[in-house]
Amino acid sequence: MDKFKFDLNQFVELSISGEMGHIKSRAESINHCNQYLVHYKAADGRAQESWFDEDDIAAVEDDEHPGAPIYAVKADDVKA
Repeated sequence: MDKFKFDLNQFVELSISGEMGHIKSRAESINHCNQYLVHYKAADGRAQESWFDEDDIAAVEDDEHPGAPIYAVKADDVKA
């Protein structure tokens, strides 16, 4: 099977709407492309979770480090 293009907790943009969120889960199957469960804030302000095909999302990159992905991290996980 194909390697996953995106990592867990990676920030992504939904190609169809421009909304952004982070990947909570990934799935692979025999006869379909990789899919990702994305947790995002919908345009109306509600928190949403939906599955998207790999081709329907794009990585959000760090403006200061072009090409570098951005990850969601809990404040408790960052050492001071």
